[in-house]
Order: sequence, then structure tokens, then C-alpha cells
Amino acid sequence: MRDRGWVHHIPRLMVLGNHALQRGYRPAELNEWFRTAFVDGFEWVMPPNVIGMSQHADGGVLATKPYSSGGAYLNRMTDHCGGCAFDPRKRLGDDACPFTAGYWQWVHRHRDLLADNNRTARAVASMNRLTDLDAVLEQESAREHF
Repeated sequence: MRDRGWVHHIPRLMVLGNHALQRGYRPAELNEWFRTAFVDGFEWVMPPNVIGMSQHADGGVLATKPYSSGGAYLNRMTDHCGGCAFDPRKRLGDDACPFTAGYWQWVHRHRDLLADNNRTARAVASMNRLTDLDAVLEQESAREHF
């Protein structure tokens, strides 16, 4: 990204956007960064992609569910996890994937909103079955501004 001012849709939204969503970045500021950092950051491109798809900050007008996932999904859909020090299957510990633990913290933070969406209610139900949720939330609160 730094060298070319461009990355494919997957690292753009599934990695950068997902990280920003999980960590609570301000959507308008993220949109401005995407707009100025990418060579294709046209004003007509970035708001639908960043505000609508990536951050779901339009309340679901563009996309029916937030574009968020844990490390296991990123590992399945991309080649970005190979050689990474973090294990995408782990939520806890020094080698726990920040995307995996961050996903469950994000689901917890937005559980009421997500429970009301038929496309995301299952994530809330899955979160409610995690036996280590309190430990994940404690770990992630220390990593909040990662």
C-alpha cells in the first residue's frame, strides 16, 4: 500500500477495514484516510466502500451486515496469515490472533444491534457460548488501541 498507493479489495476491506471496525476507528476519519492514501480514492468510491461496506456506519443502507470477521475467516479467504506470529484459531495468549479476539470483543460491544439483524444474530449466539469470553474481553481491553 505504501509503495503503490493501492491494494486489492481483500486487504483493503477485510484487513485494514476490519481492523478499524473492530478497534472503533471513526468512520469519517477512516474514509478520509482511504480517500487520500489510495490512488483510486475518489470521493464517489470511498464512502460506499468505507462508510457503507467496511464500517457499516450507514446503518445498513448499503450492506446488510458489517464486514467483520475473525482470524480463521481471514486465514481461509486470504494468504495473509502464512508466516504470521499469531494463530488465527486462538483467542487468548501471546500468540492469539488480534483479529480473532478483536472480533469477539467487537461482537460483544455491539451485541444488541447485531442480535436484531438476522444476518448477524448467529454471531451473538456463538459469542454467548464462549466459555472464555470474560478473559477475551479483558485481554482485548489492554489491546484496545493496537
